[in-house]
Amino acid sequence: MAKNADVKRQKILEAARRRFAHFGMAKTTMAEIAQDLSFSKALLYYYFPDKNRLYAAVLEYTVDEMVAETERRILKTTTIDGALNAFLEARLDVIKENYSIFEYTYSLRNDFPPDLEEACGSIIDKDVEQVQKIFKFGIDKGEIMVDDLPVTAKIFMISVLGMRMGVVKEFKNIFIPPTKEEFDYILTLQKKLSAIFIRGLRP
Repeated sequence: MAKNADVKRQKILEAARRRFAHFGMAKTTMAEIAQDLSFSKALLYYYFPDKNRLYAAVLEYTVDEMVAETERRILKTTTIDGALNAFLEARLDVIKENYSIFEYTYSLRNDFPPDLEEACGSIIDKDVEQVQKIFKFGIDKGEIMVDDLPVTAKIFMISVLGMRMGVVKEFKNIFIPPTKEEFDYILTLQKKLSAIFIRGLRP
């Protein structure tokens, strides 16, 4: 029974992500998602009591896929520079592919529903955890020296995210999300920042 429930939940997340990615959060209804799946609305609400909770679950689901994709790309690299570039590229590729899903978080500004606020916090935690693994890889290979691994990883991630916000502010209102084209510019700057950061950690 539990396995069947997991399958249904997975189907709901996939159908909701298709809707959110294509039409956005505001123009998607729970009834449309249920119709896409030939599920009753009651079944949909059994798994997700409201659209905000479903959106938060879709966001986390997408981020988990982003983590898996970054790990796949990182495994193909042999240096810390290559691993960090793979990490940055994979993150922005997934964000661009799911642009409408991530875009909605910008529109909320500081008015985040609790479920979504928790999901966004989880994203940062997962990013920092992946950066820690990359830095540990560099330490083990003797490429870099780090005194406090968790704090250094957090500083790197804050710097990377700050770069994105700085680029947005450079062009327009900070609360408007970057366009897909601007993401390419952001990635270029993030890679330069990464190279500078790693240079400062080399023995």
